Amino acid sequence: MRLDAFIKGDVYIDFPSEDAKFRFEHATRKVYRRFYGKPEDEISPSSDLYNQAICAGNQINRNEYYRD
Repeated sequence: MRLDAFIKGDVYIDFPSEDAKFRFEHATRKVYRRFYGKPEDEISPSSDLYNQAICAGNQINRNEYYRD
């Protein structure tokens, strides 16, 4: 994943190996996690799972983030 995406705007990540999706909200610098089929929760940007997703996940769009 290209890290410059975090500078440009909101970023959505799918991490299928953990059945999780992540959303970085650029305006507030907050991070949210959704396990497939569940509502999202705010998490710390230092979350191990989130950082693994940045390295090994797939960048997706907003519609894909909310689709299950």
